[in-house]
Amino acid sequence: MSALLAMADEGRPPIIGQAVPVDPATDAPYSGALRDGLRQLGWVDGKNITFVMRYANGDPAKLHAIVNELVDLRVDLLVGDARLLKEATSTIPIVSPTMGDPVRTGLVASLARPGGNLTGLSAQSYDIWPKQLELARELVPNLTRICFLFDTNDEPDASAHAAEFEGLARDAGMTVLSLPVGSVGDIQGALKTIHKKRPQVLVVWSSPLLTQYRGAIMKSVGHRLPVISDGRFFAEAGALLTYSVDWPDLFSRAAGYIDRILRGAKPGDLPIQQPTKFELVINAQTAKALRIKIPESILVRADKMIR
Repeated sequence: MSALLAMADEGRPPIIGQAVPVDPATDAPYSGALRDGLRQLGWVDGKNITFVMRYANGDPAKLHAIVNELVDLRVDLLVGDARLLKEATSTIPIVSPTMGDPVRTGLVASLARPGGNLTGLSAQSYDIWPKQLELARELVPNLTRICFLFDTNDEPDASAHAAEFEGLARDAGMTVLSLPVGSVGDIQGALKTIHKKRPQVLVVWSSPLLTQYRGAIMKSVGHRLPVISDGRFFAEAGALLTYSVDWPDLFSRAAGYIDRILRGAKPGDLPIQQPTKFELVINAQTAKALRIKIPESILVRADKMIR
């Protein structure tokens, strides 16, 4: 029996620290999916496990602080951003539901045997860009000019990955204006640039910062040009279309890792899994405001239509 499982049996529930990069309302579907998954496996918050939640509310600096706080509290397991948690501790088990490409970014040696104290799920976020560009071309047949908005806080080599997106777009015959941001002030400046440059499409590489301020972004540009992003929240805020992994599904599947670690498994021995579900969401209200007719080829593939 693992030490963590023994704690639960002896009346001392294992403590799971969750470092949440956004606010509670934005996080609710994801943490809700995680808890539902745990409940199905017999783990109930407040009964035989205890969650300690800390929210950064979209502030990258605050996220670093709450990660350190959870480590200092000596929680038994951590859930959250793989890179920040791994930098903060090499001993506390870590389950990350939303890793981009952990091998490519140097977080683990391999998906099959990650080693160390980290495991979880890879979102393979870079792999969706060709599909997003394909959808953009279907929406705007004569598409030649796009903007790409991304957060430099999201990962150490975000700018290098942005250059990969630019290369994909150029290969498809488009010119790209990349707009890196790292703060709320940067977002405001980027929005002014978008208004000035008047691209045909804006692609947003979502991050905690950009997700937290999605409402302001959509209010500024969402009814002026098509916005494509990843994650249903952007479509609900006014983006024309989102295509991404099914994020709540990743959190639900992360519950299995927590269960196995609580029962004695070592994180480094648990293979990192890849996404199996993807989601295409269309905002019909935005399409109407932009006077864009969504092609039938996209409509038949949509998982959700916001009306």
